[in-house]
Amino acid sequence: MKKMITDNTVHYFGYSIMKRKRKHFIQSLARGLSILQTFSSERPKLTLTQLATITEMNRPAVQRFTDTLIELGFLGRNKHKEFFLGPKVLSLGFAYLQGSELTKLVGGYLAEFSERIGRTVNMSILDDTEIVFLYRHEVHRFLKYDLRAGSKLPSHCTASGKVLLSSLADVELMERMKDMNLERMTSHTIVEREKLKEDILHTRAKGIAICDREFSLALYSIGVPLLNHEKKVIAAVNLSMSAEEASGSVLDDATREIVEQGRKLSRLMGYNGTYPEIPEGSSGGI
Repeated sequence: MKKMITDNTVHYFGYSIMKRKRKHFIQSLARGLSILQTFSSERPKLTLTQLATITEMNRPAVQRFTDTLIELGFLGRNKHKEFFLGPKVLSLGFAYLQGSELTKLVGGYLAEFSERIGRTVNMSILDDTEIVFLYRHEVHRFLKYDLRAGSKLPSHCTASGKVLLSSLADVELMERMKDMNLERMTSHTIVEREKLKEDILHTRAKGIAICDREFSLALYSIGVPLLNHEKKVIAAVNLSMSAEEASGSVLDDATREIVEQGRKLSRLMGYNGTYPEIPEGSSGGI
């Protein structure tokens, strides 16, 4: 940890704080934030040892901070014991969302796809019991309010939410469902926990999620997983269409298109397995 004093200013973790305000400076908060600040596009994943070296803190201290940040959703940890920024960080700042490597990598493909099929397309991740949009290309507006990167929607009544929930291990899924506010958005919204569980497990088995007028009576949505080389579901992609046209060949074509797009993007991320597929416990970090 580096602290340098020059004139009337204290320089701490890259911040400049006037001496007269030093009494309001919370060192433990600054140390926790320094953990998050070590991650970048060049360093998306770091081990405990690497974090300790970069922040110049001892390992026990870093362990306490990382455990807390994981519990709050600001950090995630993979099977290799590497830490990465969690969805809470993504939901905090629009600027970060705009610059995330995943969005930069697939945003162009999704924009071209949306324009070609003439439908709104989104890419989302799970944040506790809600989804957070990483990317949105709107063609037709079905909702009265504006949605963009960083916007949140409930997971229980959205196609992307069902994809992401189905990628959780069963134990984790049950824990999330306990905390859900199953608000009835329309007469078609599933608000009974047992029925929702059945719907999510059906989504996992099929590899595709359907949201038929559950969030809006005007909206029909199809969601598919985006998998990486570790067979982890790192995001969900969905397309939206009018509920009135969601039948027959129109629905068949839309389903085929979104499945093929999900397959292409997953291949781009290094996934070579069968598709669509949502293995239990396959939820993973970006």
